[in-house]
Amino acid sequence: MAVEDMFGDLQKIDILAEKRETNEVLMVLVCNGFMDGSPQTQKALLDKMEGYLNHTQSEVFQEKYADWSVILRMTFDEEPDQLVMSLLNKCKAWADDYAVKLEFEIGGKQMRFVEQS
Repeated sequence: MAVEDMFGDLQKIDILAEKRETNEVLMVLVCNGFMDGSPQTQKALLDKMEGYLNHTQSEVFQEKYADWSVILRMTFDEEPDQLVMSLLNKCKAWADDYAVKLEFEIGGKQMRFVEQS
């Protein structure tokens, strides 16, 4: 499967929704099909995620949502390869640096990583 089929346009936000009652912005990064652990897939996933995180720092975004909570939800059709899962587990700290809460959904069910001590 081509990278474009998995992630769409790497330069675009897939979904952005406002929850005005709670002052939350939900950004959804949609991942289609099986995410293999190849370096090409991992790089494309990180590039797409970086676009989302950088967007939260943009002037346009900050003007509208400066005081809002931001959630980045990554959705997967099926459980990704273990290498991708390991990579995603490490991305939480990266999202934290942008004050973005990172969430994961696989097959419509929310998933959490167990904290490592």
